[in-house]
Amino acid sequence: MPGHEFPEFEALLTWTISDGCCEWSLVESEFLRVVECFDAEYARGQRPSGWYQAKARYFNDLIVLLLTKISNRPIAKRVHKSSMLFGALDVDICVPANGIPIVAGEVKALGTPPHPRNDMKAREGKADLHKRVREVAFTSMDLKVAYTPAVPIGSFQHWIDSTSPGYFCFWAIRTDNERDLETVRTTLCNLRSYCNGVGAILYGPRDEGSPTSYIVRTPRELSIDRQLKEMAQRIVSVPGDSAG
Repeated sequence: MPGHEFPEFEALLTWTISDGCCEWSLVESEFLRVVECFDAEYARGQRPSGWYQAKARYFNDLIVLLLTKISNRPIAKRVHKSSMLFGALDVDICVPANGIPIVAGEVKALGTPPHPRNDMKAREGKADLHKRVREVAFTSMDLKVAYTPAVPIGSFQHWIDSTSPGYFCFWAIRTDNERDLETVRTTLCNLRSYCNGVGAILYGPRDEGSPTSYIVRTPRELSIDRQLKEMAQRIVSVPGDSAG
């Protein structure tokens, strides 16, 4: 994405590689600091709207780095996979890169601070959430149907949990207020019924006068570390180089 580089995010990725940390909890505070810098530039009108989409790309790269370290296996990013209903799908995280996927996943970033192009209003995290959640749910089911022999489905939840590929999603969402936070939390927790794991960092302004100074407000049930460990366990359970 030429012209979309953000030095603070690049430095965070470099630090994550060199430091050897393999837990989200060890990088979360630094990620939040970088997001504050990123959002502050956007809030000042210094960047175009298209540039803001790079946040999801950097978040994806960070998640993949951590998953690579935990599993000690190479992880493919942004690959195309055939599905049953939608044809070729863009998959943010995939193992292996070629052939039948064992594990796959999506990464999303939602919510924006007040900025000049939106009349200095914030875009709540829930604004596009239901559309994105539908995408994740349909993709999870579509890939499972495409790569698993047809079997009778007794319990839908059992089918989701036991059918390959394991499908996980990760979210970085700026929630603007208490009501926004509760809607986002409830929706993401309900999404667990349609995929194998849901991890998130939910953050919001410390107060009304500091729209890009954030605190984390993620509930325990949306732990990113828990989902990364579950993904890694699925990956390492397959003998050999699972990225081949």
